[in-house]
Amino acid sequence: MRAELDAWRFDDRYRDAGLTGNPFGGKEHTGGGAMFVTRGLPDPPPSGSATLVQVIGEKGAGKTTQLHVWRERNMGPYHYVPPEPYRHRWRPPPVAPIVYGDEIDRMPWPLRWLWLRRLAADRATAIIGTHVDLSAIAAGCGLAVVTHRLEPVDRATLDAIIEARLRGAARVSAGHLRFRFSDADLHAIHAESGGSIRDAEVHCHKLLAQRVH
Repeated sequence: MRAELDAWRFDDRYRDAGLTGNPFGGKEHTGGGAMFVTRGLPDPPPSGSATLVQVIGEKGAGKTTQLHVWRERNMGPYHYVPPEPYRHRWRPPPVAPIVYGDEIDRMPWPLRWLWLRRLAADRATAIIGTHVDLSAIAAGCGLAVVTHRLEPVDRATLDAIIEARLRGAARVSAGHLRFRFSDADLHAIHAESGGSIRDAEVHCHKLLAQRVH
């Protein structure tokens, strides 16, 4: 009973701020397009184009978010390569007219080579997130390559991402938010995160929890 009461009080803090909860959770959002803000990248080519679209960026640059935005617009199987255990990196990736993959640089190179060869043979469109440029191996397997590099976000882009997260968690879909970070807050969040979206969301999560306490 005490745990249930504590949980109710926790939720009520955000309710009083006009929010359904803290939208800056520990993991990046993978649903709810209204909460997404991306870099304005063009849509990938359609399925059946024998193309690899690679989004390259450091950890927290927004690669996964971009992949899920595109996938909401054009569905296809999604394959994530985990950091560990190593044997899970060998899990066979899907082959389909359009397929999405994340952390593909972790995939063992023999499996990656076979996968890209199969995608090229089927004239598939593969849309991936990676830390490493895979254009050479993709071209060698017969795929055209489109590359997007995500640099650390600037202040204006990060402000828009934070605004979108808050609006996605707003209890009322009105034209204004009851809770906002101050300009000084946003400046500090951007400076402390170094332009990493993931690190910025960690800062936002902690700061919002403090402000609604």
